[in-house]
Amino acid sequence: MNSASNQRDRGEVTGNIRDFLLAADELPSPRGAALKLIELARDPDVRIDAVVRVIRSDPALSGFVLRAASAARFGRTERSLDLQQAVIRLGMNIVRAHAVALSLVTNRPKVTSKRFNYNAFWTSSLLNAAVMETLAHHRGDLPGSEAFTLGLLSEIGTLAFATGAPATYDLTLEQAMRGTDPVETAEIANFGFDRHELSAVLLADWGLPTSLADVVYWQCDPEGGGFEPDSRSYRLACGLQLATRLADTCLAAQPDPDSVATIYLRAAILDLSPEETRKLATDALAELPMWTDLVRLPKPTITALPSSWVD
Repeated sequence: MNSASNQRDRGEVTGNIRDFLLAADELPSPRGAALKLIELARDPDVRIDAVVRVIRSDPALSGFVLRAASAARFGRTERSLDLQQAVIRLGMNIVRAHAVALSLVTNRPKVTSKRFNYNAFWTSSLLNAAVMETLAHHRGDLPGSEAFTLGLLSEIGTLAFATGAPATYDLTLEQAMRGTDPVETAEIANFGFDRHELSAVLLADWGLPTSLADVVYWQCDPEGGGFEPDSRSYRLACGLQLATRLADTCLAAQPDPDSVATIYLRAAILDLSPEETRKLATDALAELPMWTDLVRLPKPTITALPSSWVD
């Protein structure tokens, strides 16, 4: 979000989003196992074996959950976890979020937007997640599973724009390309809200904790969210902005100087040196092919992170 967003009432923004969701042509919607897990999560007495049965019914989701639970962000290297152990380690909120993401990747909605690239969107989202996961590992004071989930789903509002109002969104992207303001400014002008605000409402609707939805809502303006400077939410919001800009930079043919500057500035706020920031980028990029292979996305073309914002 930009400074203009701070002058808008959040209740009004949410009302605009609700109107958009009701009028949308089509929206990204969890299906299959993901929908069943959302329903199970509403039952406070749900048993773990019921959750495991749902996950086991979807081989792709089983592999995704097992890989996530065995990842290095937990400080372990074993790959022999069973599904029950994996669910316990990740927690129901994170398992549900992974199920939602995988459902949206594999059950491709009808996208008629001419300017939205579905494969590029999910590749960038997976890199966001890998950066957040790696950041949590480097810092040691961030929740790794929550960080991964935030990175994975933090831009889902973009997909909702492209499916819910493709013609208006194409016009919005064209306006952003012709101007100098960030795309969020054009989104607010045409819709009354931006992708991050839309993402936050969708995640809350799908059952993610309000605290995580708040981080997504304020990811482009962590200082505007009223978070305490030493709070986990503030660090996650800073990390999410860093991750999004890093993914944009490393998947672009030509790095944007403003994005590179934001990466290093947010890294400094998170007490990461330029060398540590480049190591973080290298580690996350090394993880990306595994995730894209897992969900059968094309192999991405990678651009190295510039060594500083003045390169």
